Amino acid sequence: MDPLTTRTDLSTLIDTLAVVGRPIEALLFVAAVWLLILALIPKLRRWLPLMMGATTVLLVAGEGVLVWFHWRLYDIAVVASPETGVITGRLAVPLWVESEKLFVWALIVGVMALFMRRHRDELLPGTAVILALLLAGSTLWGHPFTMPLPSFLGQYEGYLQATMTSNLAISFPAYQGMEGARQYYYNTWFMWVHPPLLFISYGAFVISFIATMQMVRTRFSAYETTAYRWARLGFLPLTVGMLLGFPWAILAWQGESWWWSGKVNMSIMMWFLYTAYLHGRLYLRKRGMWRWVAGLAILSFVVLILTYLTTYVVPGAHSYALVVPAGEVGLWIAMG
Repeated sequence: MDPLTTRTDLSTLIDTLAVVGRPIEALLFVAAVWLLILALIPKLRRWLPLMMGATTVLLVAGEGVLVWFHWRLYDIAVVASPETGVITGRLAVPLWVESEKLFVWALIVGVMALFMRRHRDELLPGTAVILALLLAGSTLWGHPFTMPLPSFLGQYEGYLQATMTSNLAISFPAYQGMEGARQYYYNTWFMWVHPPLLFISYGAFVISFIATMQMVRTRFSAYETTAYRWARLGFLPLTVGMLLGFPWAILAWQGESWWWSGKVNMSIMMWFLYTAYLHGRLYLRKRGMWRWVAGLAILSFVVLILTYLTTYVVPGAHSYALVVPAGEVGLWIAMG
């Protein structure tokens, strides 16, 4: 591996992504604005299905560009031992970390909204508002095309610089950190199953929340049934995803008190609340019980949002761009 060539190839790849992706980011922001306008002005809502469909198509196209970027990144980003020069592996960076989280969440909500329209078209305005907020966050904060994977690329750049020093005392620890990140974080099968399951559940919970709010507003019981069905759909991947997170944490964070992480505890709280909501429906026919069930549904979604935000604001093993030791290996953590 030639570090200079690798740096040049990476720079070219990032520049190409920016050229292709900058118009996509701009269009997504415009789409977010129009989704809000169409959703909030009743006279214009007849155009909302068309706008939702166009936005989802744009998200799919953008995801295709990111797939290409990650595929090229896999070809370029290799890890080689500074002692032997032998390549020990390539870095398979997933499409749901760092600056791409909100983009993936928005994509899932957009696709689910298309299926929802067949049965509950009246939920489209509320879903459009949530989608618009996700798009605004993705384009104004995440910048998946113009500022891709800042933590990963920062760590990999540090690794390349250390390798170029030819000083084993500097290059070998950098290699250990990068190889540890490859084995226990980016390339592990947990990373390719655990976060996608959680984002699928988040998408389903968005529509469940919108249906619950509609039920509270109109007192129409059919919306409560819709909310329950979407919450039930989201609960299974949430449960499986969280169960998979425990063995991954044990493997990646050996010797660390990861169970005290704010993200872990908020996630468990969210799971218990959604469990309480789903079980509360067993008593829905009791007088006034629907208010408690609706309250649990709304509280569960609020805690979901807080769970996501803890990645950025609460210190712990899941904190964004935080270096934490895993045994003797430092991993850059940017989990969703």
